[in-house]
Amino acid sequence: MAFWSGYWKSLKPLPVEEPIDVWLHRPLGYVLARVCLPTPISPNTITVGSMLLGVACGVSFVAHFPWHLQVGGLCLVLSAVFDCADGQLARLRGTSSPFGRMLDGTADLITVIAFVAGTFWVLLERHWEPTWLRYPLIAALVVAAVTSSFHTTMFDHFKNVFLCMTVPGHADAEDFETAAARHRARTARDLTAVARFSWPIYLFYVKSQQDYMRRFDPYTAPRLSALPPFDEERARIYRKHAEGVLGVWRRWMGPGSLTFAAAVVPAFDVMEWYLLFRLVGLNALFYGYLRRAQRRASREAFREMNVTFEGTTAF
Repeated sequence: MAFWSGYWKSLKPLPVEEPIDVWLHRPLGYVLARVCLPTPISPNTITVGSMLLGVACGVSFVAHFPWHLQVGGLCLVLSAVFDCADGQLARLRGTSSPFGRMLDGTADLITVIAFVAGTFWVLLERHWEPTWLRYPLIAALVVAAVTSSFHTTMFDHFKNVFLCMTVPGHADAEDFETAAARHRARTARDLTAVARFSWPIYLFYVKSQQDYMRRFDPYTAPRLSALPPFDEERARIYRKHAEGVLGVWRRWMGPGSLTFAAAVVPAFDVMEWYLLFRLVGLNALFYGYLRRAQRRASREAFREMNVTFEGTTAF
């Protein structure tokens, strides 16, 4: 396989790939994956590396050494590169697994927590005085962190819905009930220390995503397993209604895009402006446009397919 032709084959379908991933994170991740391909290094090892780099980002933010914010930003970019490389290596080897996807989601969450905690520390340390500014800043940080988690989890869900509806045999995602059943089927002897650590985090993430989705878009099945099986005509219909909205999701709400922005901001030491952008700009896009556009796309797509879901809003 030629080097760069192999790169394009290592990607997910382009309609769900974030532009910053295609042109930065995944090319670097692909180089790392190709280096690791003939070695015993597993995709899960790279996933752990991504998580450690995310933690290093948070530690760099709170530490005081020359260029510590810039070092933290670099660690965050490298964490995103490793996060891409694990899946690319798995696809090159044909070894994708539910556990690998679960570990990947856990690593993403740990990285986000480390970055958010580091950002909290930096901004509160700067603006602890005067007292009147302290509490509004804490409130703004909490709201930005919570709503940003809504942004990325909803992008992840609608990306998976798009893949389930338009890619035959897609099985890279699962809903809470499927994940919980898989967890119950495991015996205590099967669970490694990493699995014991990852399972509660993963189940919490999947359950929270599913619960929020019910409120965000009442026209889409909250459970991926409830979606109709792949069919060429249904795929055409869903693409027609949902692909344009997904383009906005992947450019503005994807974890790769947000990670890159979060990594660049410390280099220029404008974290306060970035907080304002996340709090006002992205929430205006999320609640003011994307929620309505996604509901409309889901309603029209599934109505044209004559598909309804139990417990969702009738057409």
